[in-house]
Amino acid sequence: MQSRAMRKARHIGHKIALACAAVCALLMLPAFGGFVWLWQTRGLGDTWTPSLLAVVAFFGCCAGVLYATSIPQPILPRLDDSAVDH
Repeated sequence: MQSRAMRKARHIGHKIALACAAVCALLMLPAFGGFVWLWQTRGLGDTWTPSLLAVVAFFGCCAGVLYATSIPQPILPRLDDSAVDH
């Protein structure tokens, strides 16, 4: 398993993706609260209840993808000139 020292530093694009992942994760909380509230007051038969559950899933998937995008790539080992066939 590689350690953090074996990865490149985060550049500005990685930092923006990480910040957006945090925003999406935070937006999941009120959406989930609204889903639970609608579920208790109106039930699953109302069209807004499953729609808010879809919003929660959307923000969760966006947060996961953006977090995965924010992880820097590992540093590749240098190629030895003798190993390359010319």
